[in-house]
Amino acid sequence: MSPRPIPKSLRTPARGGFVAFLLVFGLLGCAFAAGETGPKQRAPDFTLKDVQGNTVRLADFSGQALIVSFVVTWDKPSLRQIGILSDIRKERSEKELAILAVAIEQGGEPTTKSYVEQKHPGFPFLVADYATISAFGGLTAVPTTFVIDKNHNIVQKYVGITSKDVLDSDLNGQSVVSHAEAK
Repeated sequence: MSPRPIPKSLRTPARGGFVAFLLVFGLLGCAFAAGETGPKQRAPDFTLKDVQGNTVRLADFSGQALIVSFVVTWDKPSLRQIGILSDIRKERSEKELAILAVAIEQGGEPTTKSYVEQKHPGFPFLVADYATISAFGGLTAVPTTFVIDKNHNIVQKYVGITSKDVLDSDLNGQSVVSHAEAK
């Protein structure tokens, strides 16, 4: 007995399902990519408060490269990322590079302010708001780290813990820090 052919009425939905599968798979791949590149996108012009209540703006860092990392101060991966950022801070001058932690606070958890007072991380912690998170394209996980060049273009976005070597490599690129400043 030979196999029965697939009726035409079932072939089109099967192809449509396969195309939908490829589309979803592609979108998920983009969303969870370790380092996302593409056409340079301008960093959002944010205004946030630090843990002392001071206003901090992107414009405050004119001519400086930045690392902006969205973190949660009670989350183990975020704490690892904060440690990596602290190591980078020890090696690079504040004139060369600004490092900003943008903390997402949640009710019932230790506050960002108490974390900063206890740990003294060596770079500002800003308190995130919904508008800034949205302006950066939303978050799928923390930590999410952005490397931003001196012209305030986003050079790279990393979701998850990003190693010091990877961030140093981005910072040593010509578009982020001039070679004379790179260590």
